[in-house]
Amino acid sequence: MTTMISEVYEAFKEANVGDASARKAAEAIAADVPRFAGPDLKMERLDGRLTSVVWQLAVLIAGVAAMVVKAFV
Repeated sequence: MTTMISEVYEAFKEANVGDASARKAAEAIAADVPRFAGPDLKMERLDGRLTSVVWQLAVLIAGVAAMVVKAFV
């Protein structure tokens, strides 16, 4: 999936540039903009944080389950 800046695409269309050319130009500009260049890296960082949260939640649930078992046994 390629990323395209819609404002750039619309500006090219208003300037009477062909659809295919406008799309390719908007995608090429989006490839050069740093905020569109590395979304995969951001997802990897987010995935690492979510893994940590999942482990913390598992430990919390295990602790609560142990207290419930101790209270009724």
